[in-house]
Order: sequence, then structure tokens, then C-alpha cells
Amino acid sequence: MIVKYSGKKSRSFGLFLLLSSIVILFVTIGLPILVNKSLDSTGLIISSLIILPTLGLFLWAWIDTFYLIDKDNLKVKCGPFVWRINVLDIKIIRLNQKTIGGTMKPTLSWSSIEIRYKKYRSIFISPERQEDFISQLKSINDKIEIKQK
Repeated sequence: MIVKYSGKKSRSFGLFLLLSSIVILFVTIGLPILVNKSLDSTGLIISSLIILPTLGLFLWAWIDTFYLIDKDNLKVKCGPFVWRINVLDIKIIRLNQKTIGGTMKPTLSWSSIEIRYKKYRSIFISPERQEDFISQLKSINDKIEIKQK
């Protein structure tokens, strides 16, 4: 049975992405125009090569972040990035983690859970229905240890 969990989306995290986009637009287009009073075609092309992929990545991640459990596999998708984790390799799920800083965090929320798997690997995610998500993983691998922060 395949179970799909949407990623939890924090409004403030969305605002952070929006403000980051505005800063990128300002630095790549607004600032050169303010300093040079214009933006030549080369500058516009270079700016576009920076802006469009970055903004596209932000939008893609916002629209297409989810977590899929299929048999004994967990698929984590955040925009164009995909991680596949064997649920039997999961050792620990640490609750109430912060999203800022650190390692792989395909999440759209400031609060997340950390999944530690294999020997030294971990990923931070934020499923919408966290309790159901963890229960589903535990039904596949009852050896998963749940830890508080």
C-alpha cells in the first residue's frame, strides 16, 4: 500500500522564501540599476540566469514537497530533489527539531522531525500528519526508536 503525506507548510517559512526572492531580485537587478543607472543586456542575461532558476526552485519546492511510504521504502521529494530511504534502515526519529542550519532539510516548516538511518545519515522532514506518518513507519520497522528533542 502506498501512503502519501503532504509536507507541512508554515506561512512564515513561505514568507521567508518570498522575502529571499525579493532580495535576490533586488541584488541582481535593482542594485545594478541603482548604481549604474541602467542595466545592459549582458547584465540582464546574467541576472536572469541567476534569478529564474532560483525562483523556479523555490516555487517547485513549495508546490512539490511530499513524503511517500511504499512497502518498506520512504521517498522524500522536495522540488527536483528526491531521497529514497529503506524504512528498515531507520534507527531513530527525533521529534521537535528546528529547521534552521545543518544537514539535508527538505521541509517547508520551521519545526521538523529528524530521521536517522544507516550508520551516520539523517534527514529532516515535516509531514502534515506527523503522528500517522510515524505510526506507518513503525508498522514497517518496529525497531525505530522515537526520541524527544
